[in-house]
Amino acid sequence: MKLTRISNAFLAVVCAIPAAPVVLAQVKAEEAHAVTAAPEHSAAELAKQTQNPIASLISVPLQSNFNNGAGPTNTSTTDLNFQPVIPFAISKSTNVILRVVMPLLSAPFPNGERTSGIGDTLTSVFFSPSKPGKIIWGLGPAIQLPTATNKALGSEQFAVGPTAVALMQPGHWTLGMLWNHLWTVSGNSDRKRINQDYIQPFINYNLGSGLALALSMEGTMTLKSADPWSGPALLGFTKVTMLRRQPVQIGMYAGPYVFRPNGAPSWRFRFIVSFLFPRSPA
Repeated sequence: MKLTRISNAFLAVVCAIPAAPVVLAQVKAEEAHAVTAAPEHSAAELAKQTQNPIASLISVPLQSNFNNGAGPTNTSTTDLNFQPVIPFAISKSTNVILRVVMPLLSAPFPNGERTSGIGDTLTSVFFSPSKPGKIIWGLGPAIQLPTATNKALGSEQFAVGPTAVALMQPGHWTLGMLWNHLWTVSGNSDRKRINQDYIQPFINYNLGSGLALALSMEGTMTLKSADPWSGPALLGFTKVTMLRRQPVQIGMYAGPYVFRPNGAPSWRFRFIVSFLFPRSPA
């Protein structure tokens, strides 16, 4: 199992290598313009960009979730998701948006003991028009890498599938939906194979000055399961502000699990901090 985890981590690093030069070049460019970029981007403008999962905005969110009342012992689980979003152009008409979710998890065993470590890593790649119309959309592949450092924290499955996002931003509103489907293509034959949908509808209303109300639902449907649906509905707020000269977004959310199979949590509480790197005007 140690060899398997090492090979999985090596695979995650290899997959990230092709994007590394692009990421470093863009981050250096943003750093060079950090002093001049901040005043040229209003908090309200940045707020709307953060609500678009495929916006032309480099962001580094740190998302902390506290899930209350999970498992047979009704205990809590926590996770901290590292979720960088890196957009770049591949032509005059098409952008590519790389989204990575790497979770740090802490979960209880049935005997009451806890285990902590890295979970499975989800990477999504969206191809999107650089000049979208009223409907903003993106399509591409989603890849789940079995990078968990403990088998209790991951699936031990390598899974792939399609992902898509579509949204509109009329006036003060942002309305959209994110979706992906994952199938196991290889992995530990003793573990359950992945065949599931993830659906996230979201609504945001911008109040001005970078402050917004947010409502979303995060539903996971496991096919061929007796109790297939799981997921919370979350209500909260976000605020774009400045940390010295660095634009950041902070947010707080809470909500019940509207779909709750056996062993699922009853409530989720979320706190998020996103470091934003807006592009300087041409």
